[in-house]
Amino acid sequence: MARVMQGRLAKGIAQVLALALVVGGLVAFVVAQRGAEATASAQSASEITAGEASAPGSDLGSSVLQLERASQVTVDLPKVVTVTSGPYTRSFATQAENIEQALRDGGVKFDDNDSITPARDAAITADVAVTVQRVDTTTETTTQALPFETVKVQDEDLAEGKTTVLAEGRSGEQSTTWTVTTVDGEETGREATATETVREPVERRLAVGTKKPEPAPVPAPSRSTSGSASPSSASSSSSSSSSSSSAASAPSQASAPTSGAWQALAQCESGGNWSINTGNGYYGGLQFSASSWAGAGGTQYAPLPHQATPAQQIATAEVLRSNGGWGHWPACSAQLGLR
Repeated sequence: MARVMQGRLAKGIAQVLALALVVGGLVAFVVAQRGAEATASAQSASEITAGEASAPGSDLGSSVLQLERASQVTVDLPKVVTVTSGPYTRSFATQAENIEQALRDGGVKFDDNDSITPARDAAITADVAVTVQRVDTTTETTTQALPFETVKVQDEDLAEGKTTVLAEGRSGEQSTTWTVTTVDGEETGREATATETVREPVERRLAVGTKKPEPAPVPAPSRSTSGSASPSSASSSSSSSSSSSSAASAPSQASAPTSGAWQALAQCESGGNWSINTGNGYYGGLQFSASSWAGAGGTQYAPLPHQATPAQQIATAEVLRSNGGWGHWPACSAQLGLR
């Protein structure tokens, strides 16, 4: 028992002595340091270190102080940032705290529209890969045609089954403004922001004939006479024939149309008088010249237009219109909107 107590006592004394040595070394280090500062303030750090090493217990104190200082130092090493933008990739070192600052330090250009992954304000704690997508918006304008409508008007003076163009149609035009979004040069979306009608369409007008065909005339029965006519009878017959021929030379106004394009044109050209002959070289309701009348086959009805019926004058006019249109009557057709 006494031996055990003696061993413990010896161990305690040894620990106290060791602690005394440590404390003594620290005290000696502080005294030596202050003395060095007071007597050699101009000495270099190496001379101070040498003075500390020569002091008693300075090795132990210096080691303790160096360990304490080392535990308080934080080493901030640069991080590697790898940036990919479209087909290009490059890497650089940075000590920036977040992604946005690292990109600016690395000379990577971007704007507020661009998409950056990770987020711009994400902290950099280790090497990181960053993707920058270039997002751009542009304005584009396109045009498209607006179709015109076709309006049909019944014309009772035009033969059934036939049509006449009263006014040519014209397509309109519409303009659309788009906002186009692209990512790395590839279109990802577009939105219509404005639509404007540049030109309104003009309707096409057609006259559709509803006039029924006239029945074929019944041929008159042939007469044969025997013997010779008396002079008085022949004279009477000649007088009757002359009267009939004179009556046939002036067409009846009763057969003139009351409406439709041809009646409107005759009203403009001749005041609606289908048998007019003013002596100015133009005849009838549609004011044919003798050459135009003959060229269109009108002489099959009468030598001159004013001697033919309104229906015959219209039939001849249809031949003219099929080869040249309403331009044969330039002023009145333009006034009536027929061309």
